[in-house]
Amino acid sequence: MPPSQKETPFKKKDIAKAFFDLDISDSEPSTESKTPKPRDRNRLIASTPPLDEAKGNNKVTLLTLPVEIRLRIYDLLLVSRFDRTMNPSWAVGNTDQKEILLYMGQFRQYRTMEPGILQTCKQIYHEANPVLYSQNVFAISEPEQMFRLIVQIGLVNLKLVKTLHIWVPWMAELFPWLQLLYILAEEASGLRCIELGWGADSEFPQQLRRGARERGLGDNLEFVRALGKIQTLEKLVISGFYAKKWPAYLEERMGVRVRAICGYRREERKLEERDLNDEELKFEKLIREMNEKELQTFMEYQQETEDLIP
Repeated sequence: MPPSQKETPFKKKDIAKAFFDLDISDSEPSTESKTPKPRDRNRLIASTPPLDEAKGNNKVTLLTLPVEIRLRIYDLLLVSRFDRTMNPSWAVGNTDQKEILLYMGQFRQYRTMEPGILQTCKQIYHEANPVLYSQNVFAISEPEQMFRLIVQIGLVNLKLVKTLHIWVPWMAELFPWLQLLYILAEEASGLRCIELGWGADSEFPQQLRRGARERGLGDNLEFVRALGKIQTLEKLVISGFYAKKWPAYLEERMGVRVRAICGYRREERKLEERDLNDEELKFEKLIREMNEKELQTFMEYQQETEDLIP
């Protein structure tokens, strides 16, 4: 179910739960009325340091650091990073940043971020919270994954999210995706980058015929029109299997340059053959052959879409 468009109250512990399924206490000081305990005036006086000691107390805390350093610390703690050799497909480009995979369980022992700093105090929370949402890349393969996140973090924090990586499996149902795209268009005002791929089951030629469910949603008019309603992007990358006129339509409708990748093309290394050993040459040859076959399948897919005009 999609989240309500009305703002949902949430606690800071929901932030950690959203990423790591941790149950941590609320970082905000409680506003509940409590009976104050009587003060021990003698103890207060005894604990007060002499004036000369107080003047010489130059203790450094996080909040005494320059704001530039604090922001760097927040970046190190709250932006998901990992050893990309573990699984390069999880990395953001050629960096060591890791996508926040909302379709996978987030467990403490595998966590790549430390959101506990958001519990420290209100000032740190307000300084660091935008880093958590604007600098991370959120990856989904079902609308329900994003709906759950929105319920957990609230629409206010959704507006801070800048980057989404979206994969639409070929067996996906249309209506939930339309609901999500409408919510993103209306509520995700901070969204600046989307990378979206459409899946198709192209193992057999008959599966690419017009109307076959295996073609997925890459040639669905309602889907591309809903996507075009998002007006805040600075970057859009589409890949997988999609209709021939989609890139031009999305550029005109969204006012953004569209990078269109044909099919599921694998990255080929930009090296001279003399720089590769025999094993690497064999692997690169296999990649090229797979990409050539993928391009041919993609062209066959698009032949069935030439008359589709959004």
